Amino acid sequence: DQPERQQTLRNTLDWSFDLLSAREQGLFARLGVFAGTFDLPAAEAVGAAATAPAGPARAGDVMDTLGSLVDSSLVQPQTRNGEPRFALLETIREYALERLRDGADWREAHDRHAAYFLALAEPAPAELQGPGQLVWLERLETEHGNLGAAMSWLVEQGQLEPAIQLSWATWRFWWLRGHAEELASYVGILAKSEHLPPRQRALALSGTGFGLFASGDQAAAQPLLEQSLPLYRQAGDMLGAATAAAMLGHLLALQHQDARASELLEQTLAPLQEAGNDRLAGPERAQHLLDVALVCNFLGQIRLSQADHDRAAQLFTEGLNAARSAQDRFTILISLYDLALSSQAQGDLTSAAERLQEGVSQSAEAGDEPSVAYYLEALAAVAMRQDNLERAVHLLAAAGALLQAKGSGWLHAVVPRAAHDEGFLAALRSRMGDAAFEQAWTRGQSLGGSRAVEYALAEASPEPTRPAGPPRAGDTGAIS
Repeated sequence: DQPERQQTLRNTLDWSFDLLSAREQGLFARLGVFAGTFDLPAAEAVGAAATAPAGPARAGDVMDTLGSLVDSSLVQPQTRNGEPRFALLETIREYALERLRDGADWREAHDRHAAYFLALAEPAPAELQGPGQLVWLERLETEHGNLGAAMSWLVEQGQLEPAIQLSWATWRFWWLRGHAEELASYVGILAKSEHLPPRQRALALSGTGFGLFASGDQAAAQPLLEQSLPLYRQAGDMLGAATAAAMLGHLLALQHQDARASELLEQTLAPLQEAGNDRLAGPERAQHLLDVALVCNFLGQIRLSQADHDRAAQLFTEGLNAARSAQDRFTILISLYDLALSSQAQGDLTSAAERLQEGVSQSAEAGDEPSVAYYLEALAAVAMRQDNLERAVHLLAAAGALLQAKGSGWLHAVVPRAAHDEGFLAALRSRMGDAAFEQAWTRGQSLGGSRAVEYALAEASPEPTRPAGPPRAGDTGAIS
């Protein structure tokens, strides 16, 4: 009953497939497991057994067979960042998967695909920090579709331990590149892992909790984080327990349970400070610094809300120092934002603007456009305090356009978001007048991502226009 056009396409694909050799047919079917583009090493990892059924596979077998499939127009050659890659058109990929399902290689091909991308995704020590982290983020963005396909396969097949490993290896990618909600959709099943050893169970529970938190479901996240803490302690993983405790403390603070949150965070921070990280190296050192940065920032946010500005600034500075030592974009972005809010609360607008501009630059370098938007909002609050109303509106409009285009991201979930609501906009409109406000808003919306970054990093006008109008209500840059 297929429409005539679909039947014609199917007949054409059947005819093309029948013309292939057995080796070409085997590789073509296996290539259907790739979601998006892939490179030659990935094709070799997944397809080697199909091209050398009689003995050990050779890399040249896959390369030659892949070349034949390109010549047959079943595989499309592409280039990304100067490197050769390949892809199947979606209709051809669906056909390849159908052929794979009909054969005996369905599970093996998917298992090979998942194993390859699990190994590819694991960051080397140099990729946990600084410029290496940017290279790692870009590599994983290139393989975004394949990482999702690997996660889906592992979860669907109940292979929870490699699924947990993959989710923890890649969480910075999903968060920093604006895919946190997608990760949450994969890891939901990981909480059903009662049969796992304590540490693996703790990783599953807390990983699912982090994912739910990032996607906005705080109520579901809290009990999972609470359940993970004794399991981490049972397994002797104090660093893992500290990460979970940091996020749980933040959740409690968001629920205005400041006393309970403070107690948990203070109890978590003390042993971290006592232990230090001088004797740690590699992933353990990175984890320790991550924990220190998170706990200091979340505790500092509570102190800031209580107007304990000196203690808040001290904690935020310690958090930023840890984040810089780790050269970790995730905690650097949290720390810069928090410290800027602290500076602003103490009336040091120059320092606040400098921190926020660095945050804009760091977010843009990481390809984290939603975080760029949140930094633009905070810069707008500073600009309003400086009476640079036009700049404030430009920044707010540019931020709104970015969030609408790129999604809400993750940063808003872990920092006190700067003023951006209708009351803040109404105060700007009242002071500027409707016509000037609308003109500035239109210009801000038109800036786009890269131009918005350039505008934010440019020096503000030293003598902003200060239009006459009603009293300056709402120019406190309050945190909402």
